[in-house]
Amino acid sequence: MTVDTYSVCPCGSGKKIKFCKCKDSVGELDRVLKMVEGGQVVPALDRLSKILAEHPDAAWALAVRGRLLLDLREYESLAENAQRFTRLQPSNPLALTQRAAADLFRGNVDEANESLLEALTESGRDVDAFVLDVASVLAFSLAQAGEFLTARVYATLALMAKGYEGGQTAMQVLRQLNSAPTISQYLKAVPKAIARPADADWGERYDEAAGLLRSNKVMLAQSKFDSLRRTVPNEPAILTGLLTCAIWRGDAASQSELLLKLSACETLDFADRVRYRAMAALTEPEMPSLAVPVMQLTADIEAADQTEIAFTAQSRFVSLPADMLAGMKMNEDDVAPRGGFQILDREKPSTDSLPPADQIPEAIGVVFIYGRQTDRAARIEIQDVRERDVDEVKAQVTTALGSIELTQTAGDALPLLVAVQPAIAMVRFQAKPAEAEKLQLEITRDRMPRAIANLRLGILGGQSLVETANDDSKLLERTALVRILQQYDAIASRGDDILAELHRLSGIAPQEKLQLTEHDVETVDNEDLNRIDPEGLNAESLIYLLQRAQQVSATPAIRHLATRLLDTELSAEQRPAKMLAYMSLANVATEAELALGYLEKAKVFADENNFSNANLLLSEIGLRLSIGDGEGFQRAFQQITSRHSSDPETMARLQQLLMQFGLIRPDGSPRTGPAGPAAMAGGGAKAPAASSGLWTPDSPNPPPAQGNGGGSKLWVPGMD
Repeated sequence: MTVDTYSVCPCGSGKKIKFCKCKDSVGELDRVLKMVEGGQVVPALDRLSKILAEHPDAAWALAVRGRLLLDLREYESLAENAQRFTRLQPSNPLALTQRAAADLFRGNVDEANESLLEALTESGRDVDAFVLDVASVLAFSLAQAGEFLTARVYATLALMAKGYEGGQTAMQVLRQLNSAPTISQYLKAVPKAIARPADADWGERYDEAAGLLRSNKVMLAQSKFDSLRRTVPNEPAILTGLLTCAIWRGDAASQSELLLKLSACETLDFADRVRYRAMAALTEPEMPSLAVPVMQLTADIEAADQTEIAFTAQSRFVSLPADMLAGMKMNEDDVAPRGGFQILDREKPSTDSLPPADQIPEAIGVVFIYGRQTDRAARIEIQDVRERDVDEVKAQVTTALGSIELTQTAGDALPLLVAVQPAIAMVRFQAKPAEAEKLQLEITRDRMPRAIANLRLGILGGQSLVETANDDSKLLERTALVRILQQYDAIASRGDDILAELHRLSGIAPQEKLQLTEHDVETVDNEDLNRIDPEGLNAESLIYLLQRAQQVSATPAIRHLATRLLDTELSAEQRPAKMLAYMSLANVATEAELALGYLEKAKVFADENNFSNANLLLSEIGLRLSIGDGEGFQRAFQQITSRHSSDPETMARLQQLLMQFGLIRPDGSPRTGPAGPAAMAGGGAKAPAASSGLWTPDSPNPPPAQGNGGGSKLWVPGMD
């Protein structure tokens, strides 16, 4: 092939081939590409090595070789290739991106981020697809590391790039960030820039820095914003510019510092200051001001068997199942505990039937028993003991074992979302799952607000919301903490009454309902979705906002908007939206019976309007399996097989669902033994939040112990 010497060189330098150092060797490009297209990757790499031996300055060969090595996951060779490439062309964006990729796959995320920012700075108006590919992977790694805002900007960069067709990874990252109920709504959008004063004498310098930032030249913009900050230290517009730079750089400490400074700017509205104060706590590394300190107690013992017998005899101890203990290893070299118990805050109820909610005990610690090992004596370890409970835990252990010397050390602090969950003890009762579900919901609604309001947190100077309820000097922090809590869908989805009681206990007034017009719906911030007043909104606005609320898991908004949509007259084109509303209400229902009720109404509506009910029946099957309703499952199964057996997609989804619940094997044959873990954990269609994690005799795999992923759940036998 004759190479067009006036085309841009594939090395990434931005120069035309005629003026690039690659011009003497780029004629080999066509031959190499044909080898790659024909699947001859290894011969192509060999040919590239020969070309580089003959032409050491053939940067295009290094560019192609780096992509091939990345595809082959030859990360060490990629690092060597990147090092040579950057020595040859230190400002080449493809060389810098290869270096970023090498660092990323060796676990050096910060270094990868820095190299990619350099690549973006050196890129022209059109960013190379290879840069965007690595940006997408970096976004994924950042999301896993909890750097949610930085992950978002990189994923958005790849997704919004003009002409880029490889945005699937970026889309997946954004979907996961948006849908996670354990990520605050405050972290589901990058903070908006504050406009500078129109008459500022530093306006031209600011505009130049902002222009660099819009062009993704973050490091250059950072320098200019730093210079401006020295001139005007506490200007909100400049601080938000620096904040955006800190987000791109993945510098969580700087993000938190800048947000804290913004919250102190009295020229801003109080609501804006509250939002910045909340985000300052959420972006702080490890979120120490929102974590609850706990203690760990340890002691050597004579014999593990005798200790286990002693704990079993006590009414304030509940044993943990053996299969749970088997998983209590940090790595393969660790030894699992011989035994484990929850230590309760009150006596176990003596009745076998479900007692009243106020008699259900909670765990105040988890004790693990370890046998003698080669390098250490037999011992007990008591984890996740809050400071207020230390003396009580010591007293209970002493009652069981007699005089024992317990060593007290600081444990890993409990994250806020774990600390607010009632640690319901694993006590056996005879009851139906539906009854247990209602009791668990009642316990949560009754105890969670008080548990939250009495947490002593760093954001309040080590005090609680109850203790500072009348302290005007902490109004900003109190309000920020309440807003943080209500912007976690994992809390807000439990019911409006929990937040109402929290507002009462904290002395913080609830936010007013947000009145919108059809012209405002696209400008609503994520954190404002739950306070939208749906009255007066037209059908189109309701549908848009409902879909938006689903994307970011704003459950209260989903309930309000979907309910209103069901009462709204819809055009023929809009009528399918009622199916969306019914399904939405079923998915966010707090009880299985409520969810099934919405699904029944949706099936009637589908039949009346000749809509397919396949998705409804699949959801119903998963839900009935998750609550152990065998009769209801059989009815739904018969309906879907009789009406949709000719639909291969529906049948494939049904088979996958039954496999997840452990009812059939991958080949479609029925299982004769006990169902697998997925069947008991609700691994198919989404079950209501209140029913997930419920431990019944059908469920051989109990939920995690206290402090290991959200607290323990109610164990209710009764489905044998």
